[in-house]
This record gives sequence, structure tokens and C-alpha cells, in this order.
Amino acid sequence: MSEVTYEVPVLHNIQELEEAIEQYKSKDLNVNELLCQWQAIRDAALNLASSNKDAEKVPGQDSY
Repeated sequence: MSEVTYEVPVLHNIQELEEAIEQYKSKDLNVNELLCQWQAIRDAALNLASSNKDAEKVPGQDSY
């Protein structure tokens, strides 16, 4: 049996993330494609959340 590999897409911004979520909801994907799409959405959400967390800091906030 041949092994099929799938590439997890990398999402770079909120717009790409939202588009990926809509595709995830609307497309009829096989199990492997579904897992890859889910992982891409999860990774992007975590990366974007951590980058936004740093942007929301107030300079000197940690000194209070």
C-alpha cells in the first residue's frame, strides 16, 4: 500500500485564517485533508494570538 503525504498549509494573517475556517466548514474533505486543515487553523490561531499579545502590552506595565 502506498503512503500518501499531505502538506499542512501555513497561514500568515487573520484574513487567511478566516478563509481557511470557512473552507474547513464548507468543503467535503477526506480525513487526512481535514486533519491538515485543522492543524493549519490551530497553528495560525496560536501564532496570531501570541503575536497580538505582545502588541497589546503597555510599555512599563510590568513595573507596576
